[in-house]
Amino acid sequence: MKDQFKIYIDRLNETDTEKIFEVLDATFLDVQEAELSFEGNVTISGQAYLVKNHLILDLKIKASAKMPCSICNETMLVPIEVTDFTHTVELGEIPSAIYDFSDEVRSALLIKIPQFIECHQGKCPKRNELNKFLMDSPEDTYTPFSELPSVK
Repeated sequence: MKDQFKIYIDRLNETDTEKIFEVLDATFLDVQEAELSFEGNVTISGQAYLVKNHLILDLKIKASAKMPCSICNETMLVPIEVTDFTHTVELGEIPSAIYDFSDEVRSALLIKIPQFIECHQGKCPKRNELNKFLMDSPEDTYTPFSELPSVK
């Protein structure tokens, strides 16, 4: 499976563009946490090309993460989409003529995972049960910056 993430630099020249399109099982991401896992396929599309002494990857990545709702803890699938991922690496930093970009794909997806999610498109039915535990902030709250003169 690792061969799918390889760019053969010696086959590229400055006028070539290598098209990338892969649909892979999400197991390569190696994320199996109690409250986060990836399921289904990961779709990677884009291109790789050389500019002077740099390899440039322009990718779009789609996956589905399984996470609990922040309100009711019900597990749900959340679409994760990286629409404009660009990665540049200097050719001198690549020890061989083969560049493996699997770590970059994994990192790009992990960065896009939302911190909090809510089921039913943001309208969790159990949200009303939490309202009795939430307090409204008083209007008379002291803020130290409110007394500063305004800058014009």
